[in-house]
Amino acid sequence: MPQQPPLIELDRTLSDLYSLDGGDPNEVAHVIALSPPNGSVSSSLPENTKYTFQTPMAPKLDKDVWARICLGNGSQNHAFMSGPIPLYLFDIDPSEHDVVNGLVESPPAAQADAHRVYSCLIPSQRPKLSFIPNPADFKPDTGVKVSPYPPLDFIDNHPCVVSQDVHYRLMSKRDLALARLPTPQTDVIDGKLSPTEVQDEKAVEAEAQRIIQAVRDRAPPFVIKFPQSLAGQGVFVVRDEDTKAKRIHLLETEVPRMIRRLTSANAHLQPVSLLLQQLINGDTKNLSLFVTRTGRAVFVSCAEQFLDEEGIYRGSILDYQRQDELEAQYRAMIDQIAAHVYKQGYYGPMGGDIMTDSDGKQCVIDLNVRLTGDYMMGPMRGHFFERRGLGFSYLITPLVVLGNRDQFEERFAQELLDGRIIVVGWARGKGGRSSRTEYSVCSVAVGGKDRADVLELVDRINALALAKPT
Repeated sequence: MPQQPPLIELDRTLSDLYSLDGGDPNEVAHVIALSPPNGSVSSSLPENTKYTFQTPMAPKLDKDVWARICLGNGSQNHAFMSGPIPLYLFDIDPSEHDVVNGLVESPPAAQADAHRVYSCLIPSQRPKLSFIPNPADFKPDTGVKVSPYPPLDFIDNHPCVVSQDVHYRLMSKRDLALARLPTPQTDVIDGKLSPTEVQDEKAVEAEAQRIIQAVRDRAPPFVIKFPQSLAGQGVFVVRDEDTKAKRIHLLETEVPRMIRRLTSANAHLQPVSLLLQQLINGDTKNLSLFVTRTGRAVFVSCAEQFLDEEGIYRGSILDYQRQDELEAQYRAMIDQIAAHVYKQGYYGPMGGDIMTDSDGKQCVIDLNVRLTGDYMMGPMRGHFFERRGLGFSYLITPLVVLGNRDQFEERFAQELLDGRIIVVGWARGKGGRSSRTEYSVCSVAVGGKDRADVLELVDRINALALAKPT
């Protein structure tokens, strides 16, 4: 029998964190479904109409691919360090090719993929995993409160850790700009139409032009932000007039789309706005923290994020030997952020992007009041650094490759045996002209002795990536 990679033992899990300060991890269930762009991508999850998000930079992919990015790989990745608490993911519809040709797997491929991802953890740290085929049938155990990411319309029917209305506003870049936290100077251009008025296309177009005019009138450099966007999808740095013209062209489509999604059910959440923010140059770090049941802020990790040329999140790198130093550097900000969210009723995992300018002044440029994609990197310290001498880790996500997981693991067999690679998300699909070409969407945590060593392995893995669609 071939040698198997070592089981992964995390330093701590969400279950451990929820138990701090008198908390009870058995009272919390996570429901994870990264918000797909452009509507429903699987019959298990209808499109949100109340809690709306903007994804203007999303590439043009069919719904089968988006289902595997958002409901498969992305959701598994975010929930990797859940520990033994209830975790609900969503079923993914099989491909049309498999349905027509009688090739649908049992158990479903998406469920098998998720179970395989979590099987690399020691048994006591694996989540209590369930799948939602139909939101109408979702019934968490009595006494359990749901912590969803993101807020989902159907969850309004169930008790939550914090009201979904409050949670949605805590995730809003608009509300952050108006909060009593140190943030860059920001002009908020709010929508003025009512839900009834957005039914009039002429009114929508006039309102969109009013909002966009503020962009036309502003001289670079500055930052444009939509109020509710994920992974950098709705944040645009404008350094010159050419870039401004390019972004205005995009806004001509995206701002009217945002306005049209205003309804009587969400008008009180003020989902229509555009933010124009001062551009500050400096060093940006991503903080992961946990707010306990009593409001205490627990430092989880501090990482550096990598964005592509369009500003979309592609990965994170973490230096384990600097974590104590970084915690001390950001401790005051961590406590301030925790106090802000706890005052509004939130407790649990979250992240924040903090920029330090040339004068050493810190400000919050984004808050992710939710479970984040690189949250598990800090608790991998024992696995990578203490037991293997790997001082750096890197998260690659999402990575789209041809073939399946067996083929990937054969290619990197030694690195897996050495504990240098951990698969934290994997979803299989079929595409191409005949819908027979097998592909996978995955997330991979990588360890290295130093920054150069980890990036060398990252480059070898990224060499397998399919070209990014436009």
